[in-house]
Amino acid sequence: MLEDHRAGPRHDSLLTAYPEDESNSGWMISYIDIMTLLVALFVIIIAAANVTSPSLFQQETADEYGYESSPAREIPLPDALAEARQQRTVLGVSPSSDTLSPFAISAALGVAGLPKARTAVVEVPPLLARIEEVSIDTQPSTANSRLPQLLLPTDERQSVSPLADYMVVLTDRPPINVQKVSDVAINSALALDERLSERVEASTYLPNLEGVEVSRVAEGISLRVQDRLLFPSADAQLTEGGSSLVGSLMDTIQRFEGEVWVEGHSDSQSINTPEFSSNWALSSARAIAIVEALEAAGVAPERLRAVGLAATQPLEDNDTVEGRARNRRVEVVIHVD
Repeated sequence: MLEDHRAGPRHDSLLTAYPEDESNSGWMISYIDIMTLLVALFVIIIAAANVTSPSLFQQETADEYGYESSPAREIPLPDALAEARQQRTVLGVSPSSDTLSPFAISAALGVAGLPKARTAVVEVPPLLARIEEVSIDTQPSTANSRLPQLLLPTDERQSVSPLADYMVVLTDRPPINVQKVSDVAINSALALDERLSERVEASTYLPNLEGVEVSRVAEGISLRVQDRLLFPSADAQLTEGGSSLVGSLMDTIQRFEGEVWVEGHSDSQSINTPEFSSNWALSSARAIAIVEALEAAGVAPERLRAVGLAATQPLEDNDTVEGRARNRRVEVVIHVD
């Protein structure tokens, strides 16, 4: 039996393996997949919008169910950031890409932890006394309440310590190694402080005199004058300027009632003139000249003393010209009682 070749090519029969009515619905599979992906994408977008903008979710919930929803829990922002966040919310401005989100800052603070407050370390001196271990009364009696009292350590070695090493401690229970300061001791200390203040106030006056070095000494006040301001070289006769300078010392001398010692000093260079055979004679003569000038100015004679010390009390080294010039001087020492 011969095959009929007029039926067409063979591959046409292969392409028509499926019925013609079913081959037209194959695109539905891809369409369903795309719609499923789109639905999932929208669900993720809505969920992400609720996470990043909880206020929107809270507002919708409140409007729908009629109650005020609680705010989202987060670490409180600093005042500056909270204020800036509120202003941006009112204005409706969304943060740009180069601005940190407050939620990101809150999350970072929650992970890293808030910074710990730095406390200054202050070194304190040791306590003066050890507190006795006694039971504490939960209801203290008001009848035994007293004003703070002054207590000092019983150990004599601690009592002589400088005041800077002490710490003032206020406590309701007195320590066991202290003793109460008596009223007599307190009154004596106050009286001594008052007398000392009066004496210091009376002796704090130090005049400012031209050409005179004023200083405190054990006896009282010392008025030191270089010899060139009072006398010519190798002479004990006061010059006109020297007499004026001695007169300027009167106000300071008359403020006190103690003795006035006039001390003459010289350098180590020996002297031998018809008037003065040694430095002893020269220094004594200059001291006497100052005493006579003070007596003539009105100082009581019984207060005056003239002393010649020659080169026995130098201020500087006599090997130099400057040192010898400083050692040649007259000192008026006012004894303060």
